[in-house]
Amino acid sequence: MTIEEIIDIQMQAFNNRSITEMMPLYSDDIKVYNFSDHQLTVNNKTECEEMFRKLFEQSPNLHAEIIKTIFFDTKAILHEYVSGRNGDNTKKEQVVIFDIEDQKICRMDIMR
Repeated sequence: MTIEEIIDIQMQAFNNRSITEMMPLYSDDIKVYNFSDHQLTVNNKTECEEMFRKLFEQSPNLHAEIIKTIFFDTKAILHEYVSGRNGDNTKKEQVVIFDIEDQKICRMDIMR
């Protein structure tokens, strides 16, 4: 599977709020960082699944709309609008940098 295919599946699963489609794309040791302060917010696949599960439960209208995607080496950089997060339907801009190794997402850096 290519990086482009992995990101396409991940985005469709995110917009469908489908944990079962999403989690096979992540490595067991996935790390998620807050870009602005480099704070580690998720330290493994179990924590990642719990993060998405809570987000999906609290955000029935969650939707991400890609503005631009850049693929570079093992990275996918997505500039996107996200709305419906925790009941807030305002479109908010964010950038997510996905790092992919061995066809799994192993790191995400999120800039809000």
